[in-house]
This record gives sequence, C-alpha cells and structure tokens, in this order.
Amino acid sequence: MFLMLVVAGGCAYFAYRVRQKTHEFAQSMHTDAKPYTGRRQPCAMLSTSEASDALGQTVASVEQRGTSACEYSYGNGQHFDVEYTWQGGGITMGIARGAMKHISGMETFTSVEGIGDEAYLAPGNSALMMRKGDVMVNIDLRGESGVTPDAAKKMASKIAGRL
Repeated sequence: MFLMLVVAGGCAYFAYRVRQKTHEFAQSMHTDAKPYTGRRQPCAMLSTSEASDALGQTVASVEQRGTSACEYSYGNGQHFDVEYTWQGGGITMGIARGAMKHISGMETFTSVEGIGDEAYLAPGNSALMMRKGDVMVNIDLRGESGVTPDAAKKMASKIAGRL
C-alpha cells in the first residue's frame, strides 16, 4: 500500500511539473499577447517621409506585397523590406531566437530597449525584429540594403507607435 502511495505521489508531482513548464513556455512565447485588431496594411505603418527621415535619403517608391510585406526603394537601386507577422508574433520571434541559440550554442540576438514590447538586432545586424502585442515586425538589413541599425530602430519605433 505504501509503495502505491509513493508511485501516485510521484505521478502527481510529475504532472504538476509538466504543467508548470508548459505554462512557463507559453509565457516566454507571449501567447497571452493582445491580438492585433487594426487594419493589415503594411505600407500604412511607415510613411515614405518617415522612412526617408530615418535613412537620410529620399525613398523613391513603396510597393506593398500582399498583406504582410512592404518594399521601400531609394538611392541607386537600393531597397529594403518590412515584413509583418500579424498573428502569433511572439511565438514566431521566440522560435527564431530559440533556433539561432540552439544552432550557435549561445544568445546571438542583441536586445534593443525602448521599442515595442521587445526588439532585437539579429546576428551580424542582418535584421531588426520588433514585437508589439501579438504582431512581429522584421526589417531586413541584409545585402546591399544600406539600412543601418540606427535607421531601422527609428523606423521600428514609428511602426510600434501605430500598432
């Protein structure tokens, strides 16, 4: 009888720990973030004049691709994308950071304070990821975009103010 009580107690403790870890994981992925209910128009989140001010150059054109991306063109054929994950942004950001940490064995994202609910510069300053509520915004800084991390921070701050 005593052995059965010990086994039952062990099972109850195991179930408690699994539930606790599941809750901690859900909180770290921001699954409780407020869903975005506004209009899903990516190019309306950052005007050409705001992008121009951040870049220090005139943005010549903006092209919306679906409801999740906006491409800004400026200079001599330079361009950059701003992509939106309108739902599940916390989970998406958590998976991206977790995957990079798992691959490299260390934290590779640099935290950026004061923008949205959380923001990070990706390894090698290749992107700026910002989350506000349940929306994640990714500003692509790779290749010949010419966008500096400081310019991306200014743009992300403007976008965060509209979400």
